[in-house]
Parts: sequence; structure tokens; C-alpha cells
Amino acid sequence: MKVSVVTAYTPTPENRKGISGLIYSILNARPKDVEIKIYSYNFNGLSSSEVAEMAKALSTEIVVMQKPKWARMFKNVWMTRFNKFCMKLPLECYMMPDKQLIEKLRADASDFVWIYPYFFYRLAKAMPEQQFVVSGCDCEALIRARAFQSKVFLSDEKKLRHNYLMLKKGLRFESEWNQPNLRVHFVGMEDFKFYKKVYGYHNAHFLLHPYYSVHEKVIDFDKKKLKVILAGSYDLYTKEDVDQMIPDFIKYKDQLAEHFEFTFLGKHWQHVQQTLDYAGFHCEFKTWVEDYAAELNQNDIQLTPISYGTGTKGKVLSALANGLLVVGSPYAFENICVRHKDSCLCYQNAHEIVPLLLSVANNKSFYQQVAEKGRAQVLIYHNPERISKRFFAIYGNEK
Repeated sequence: MKVSVVTAYTPTPENRKGISGLIYSILNARPKDVEIKIYSYNFNGLSSSEVAEMAKALSTEIVVMQKPKWARMFKNVWMTRFNKFCMKLPLECYMMPDKQLIEKLRADASDFVWIYPYFFYRLAKAMPEQQFVVSGCDCEALIRARAFQSKVFLSDEKKLRHNYLMLKKGLRFESEWNQPNLRVHFVGMEDFKFYKKVYGYHNAHFLLHPYYSVHEKVIDFDKKKLKVILAGSYDLYTKEDVDQMIPDFIKYKDQLAEHFEFTFLGKHWQHVQQTLDYAGFHCEFKTWVEDYAAELNQNDIQLTPISYGTGTKGKVLSALANGLLVVGSPYAFENICVRHKDSCLCYQNAHEIVPLLLSVANNKSFYQQVAEKGRAQVLIYHNPERISKRFFAIYGNEK
């Protein structure tokens, strides 16, 4: 089987300045009979030596395409405002690949072309003779629809207005995916269902999200203090649950501080970390680490207070696969093969976080088994080889 890949982000083992991890995981685990060639616009800014390193790791050629000159406008404040109010589609959807790429794809004569993410879906119209697969990876319309249920949006008229405009754009560009030579790949079951329900199209598939890097780890909760990590960002996706959680942490500071240490990894956690540190907790704050999986392995628990979103959360998968007990919301575990108190801890309300953590502190041996079960579940059902084999079987055989 021969597959050409057109991607905005050069594939990397973990997400790096963009959603570059999923495509790497699927390509790296591909069956031996799948030959690939990658055309990358390198939005994540890898150096030429790093691109060569990724090409070697994936046993393929990565052709770095020149970005259109107007792509610089993505970072222009005035252009993004103009796009928000005056243009029908998100800015990236107007970035049509040039004739040179189309000629290269025709010369490749691949069984299908994989577009990742959706930015270049208009290639399917330009090449009606070629089969295409586009990875969403999430349903944009569902993301925006769910935002209307979030208190963060409902309490801010400006955010509501922005979300409404983005919902209209999402509905427009996803409605263009009903083409005879285009199929759609989702890593979210609800995204897949919403896409079918809203548009009535039947050209999509849902596949589980593979895990990324895994390091050997002995799961051991037999220690005085367990280490808890919060990874990602304090942003629209986490703000509501985190803001509910912090007063509870301070109220039960003595019990929590006796049994747990906390690390905040990512952006915009400074205020949260400083608030807990001032209250008497042992807290660390890190904006970035070189080896994410290695950093995870220094911890016992990952707390994932996600209050809004869709799709599969890669950081949750990584934590489970690396043997951490994950405490999170239903959104955190969406599309992941784990169950509450069997292989994870899933709260229904952010005020349940503190009682769950105290329960862990009082029954460490049981929750160590839960963490072990979580790792086992993810290593089986989210195995990259298993998912990659299914991906190429589906899209390589359908015409």
C-alpha cells in the first residue's frame, strides 16, 4: 500500500507546538507493507536536522513545503479579527496547497492521501481522481456547541460572541466534507456521532487514539507522600473545574498537604501554584520539560480537571499508559477504555476531587491496583500497532 501524507505539522513522538503526536504514532506503528511519503508545512518549526531525524525514525522521506507568504497573517492580530467577523471559514482553510504539491501527489499515485489536520481538505476538490482521508481530529461544530454549556463562556458575552462566530465557520467547512473521494477520521466517538447527526453524512469513521511514549515504571503507592501532576494549561478548558477545586484544596489543606505534593506543568499555572504554595502546600511549577514521559514517571497521580472539550485527551492517555492513577472529569476520559474505580477515578463534580484524593491517601494499596489496571487497559486497547493496522485497513481498502 502506498500513502502520501500532507500535514501542517511535522510528525513528532509527542505533541510539539501543535498536534504532531497522533500522526507520528500511527505512521510509526504502520504495517510493514505500507509505504509512506510525507509533505509537511512544518508549522511546528522543526529545524532541518530535526526533520531529518523524524524522517529516519519513520523510515520515510519528509518533504518540507514552503509556507504560502500570506500564512504569516495567522499571527497578525488585525487579520485574525478580520477573519473572525468578515470571512466565512477559519483562516487556515484558505491555505490551498500550490500546484507543485498537486503535481507531486499525482506523480506519487498513492492509494490514498492523508490530510492532517483538516486545513487542506480542499485538495479533494482539486484532485477528484484521488482518494483522500482527512483527520478532524475533533468535530469543530461539537466543540463550539459544548462551549455554550460552559460557565466560562456563558459568563462572558465576548467569548459567547466569538464562539458563535466560530460555530458558524465550523459548520460551513465541515459541511464541505461530503465528497465522493473524501473520508473523515475522528478520534472521538461523540464527535463522530455529532458529525453524522448534524450533516447526515456517512463518510466518517471513529478510531481510538493511540498512546505516545511509554517508559518503564514501577507503580508504588507505599510512600508517605504521593506526587500529583497537573499537566496542560490553565485555560478555557480547565478554568471552571480548577476554580471550583482550589477553595476545597485550601479548606482541606492540612489533610492534603500531609499526603500529597503537587507539580504544575504547562502554561498559565503560576497563579494557581502560588495560591496553593502560600496556603502551605508543597508545589512546583514547570513550563516545559524535555522528556514528557520521563517527567510523568516521577509522579504517582495525574489530576485532569477538564471542564470543556471534545475528542481524546492525549495527556490522559500518556499518564495512564505510564502507570499513573488518573483523576479527572468525564471529558478527561472520553474515548478512553477505562472505568471509574476500576482503572481510573472519574468525578462528576469538581467538588468531588478532594474526597477522591483523601480516599486514595487512606487506601493506597487498592488505588495502586486501579493504576495498574488503567495502564493495562490502555496498553491493550490504545496500542499504536493495533490502531495503525485498523487505520490502514479501513482507508486502504475502501474506494
